[in-house]
Amino acid sequence: MAIFLAVSVYWAGRMWTGLSWPERFLAGAMLCAASFVLAISLREMLYWISGSASYMVPALFVIIILVELVRSAANETVLSTGQIVVLSAIGFLGALANEFTPFWIVALVAGSALYRAFYHPRPQLAGHAAMLTATFIGLAILLLSPGNAVRMAAYPEGGKIAASFSMGLYYLWLELVRHYTESATWAWLGFVALFSVFVVPSQPRPAARLLVLIVGLVAAVLAGLYTAYVIAYFATAEDLATRGRNEVVVFLLAGGGCAVALAARFLPSLGHHAHVRMTALVACGLLSFLLLDSVALGYVRAEESQFATFWSESVQRHQFLRTTKDLDVVVPKRSVKPSMLMDGELTKNPGQLPNDCVGEFYGKRSVVLGD
Repeated sequence: MAIFLAVSVYWAGRMWTGLSWPERFLAGAMLCAASFVLAISLREMLYWISGSASYMVPALFVIIILVELVRSAANETVLSTGQIVVLSAIGFLGALANEFTPFWIVALVAGSALYRAFYHPRPQLAGHAAMLTATFIGLAILLLSPGNAVRMAAYPEGGKIAASFSMGLYYLWLELVRHYTESATWAWLGFVALFSVFVVPSQPRPAARLLVLIVGLVAAVLAGLYTAYVIAYFATAEDLATRGRNEVVVFLLAGGGCAVALAARFLPSLGHHAHVRMTALVACGLLSFLLLDSVALGYVRAEESQFATFWSESVQRHQFLRTTKDLDVVVPKRSVKPSMLMDGELTKNPGQLPNDCVGEFYGKRSVVLGD
């Protein structure tokens, strides 16, 4: 959570110039909070290592690449050699995480290269080629790994190419409808608009070509998301997994925030008036209350009374498995099962997931759930 907040604050500091640290923190905290409350599964976003490591870490990589490329293109600045090296490394690592993140990175980098080739005084196409090459190398390693073949074999219904394109569009549409009917989404976009016009210091009036960048950015984000749903259906014949949809939420929020911030440059900035600036900061803070009306926080409020019991029973179960000398272990049932913190439980079959993994971790021959 702290890393997510730090990257969100970094995003704010790079998206807008001339902000104080408290202002950066406010904007970053708003992005972070919006991501949490709009999460499809907060448990998989924050508490489950398979969800956070393979999907939320690359989401942070995407945020960094996104804001650096948008900033450089919009402000007509040059990416330093160090920045290109770091972005290439991030692209490589992000491509190793899952099957669709590399395509998001490719969409952003290729879109940036195309825009700069026509409108930027320093296109830096060689630097963009380096970023693309690093990303494709990471993708190749991911696709050729033995584990990927095992995972694909677990979904025999997958592999339908034609259906993947139509179902990918269908699932993307459902995701966009869900996302843009949430009050938290509009609270975030409203925050960005207010912040850009009334808080951010005045900037030179942009040229009309900035509209091309905005349209291209939106197109790159949508193309990347569509690719994610196509790949998911091709691989599994199902919708994108919940943990993957969490990453989609972050990409939508960061990408939408960049687009709104760029569009706000066409409006006259009032950030140079101190009283207007302070009033706007208060208004931006008040918008955060709209985040309270969310499904994720609803689950937290409904289940928070179970959290302490769940933690206590988890500690007791860990101590029992760690200290017992029996090789065949029967674990007591839980008295509470908050969905915010767990999605499954041990079974009576020692050879079935997750029993076999738990047994292997604690060095037991078998671990089963008691009556």
